[in-house]
Amino acid sequence: MQARKDLTEVIANHHIPYVAQSIATANFKDLYEKSEKAIYTKGASFLNVLAPCPRGWGYATEDLMLINKLAVDTCYWPLYEVENGKYTINYKPAKKLPIEEFLKPQRRFKHLFKPGNEWMIQEFQKELDERWEMLLKLEEATN
Repeated sequence: MQARKDLTEVIANHHIPYVAQSIATANFKDLYEKSEKAIYTKGASFLNVLAPCPRGWGYATEDLMLINKLAVDTCYWPLYEVENGKYTINYKPAKKLPIEEFLKPQRRFKHLFKPGNEWMIQEFQKELDERWEMLLKLEEATN
């Protein structure tokens, strides 16, 4: 088992003037504002946008907005930006949901819910919690 690579952080660590993470639906204001900044930033920019695939991820098409919301509210996909090394978290969930909330509606993760695989979800949660805490620290340290 291997943790997923955090592409947004990989790019941010290459000192690109503008790096951001957003979602394709559910928060158009966030996507619009970050797109505008990316377009008008002098130099290179990178915008990583989560675009859930109902067919590939195995959830009902009408749940597209829900999947986006759960990705953000579990901090699986935090909304943040890095402008010239300065981190800003654009959305902090009032109540951070457990990762199971995001995983359960998706058929691609059904193996995680089989008896004996509880440790996988615990490891996933631990990794997300560590990444979220690091993001909070980066925001505090760069502001």
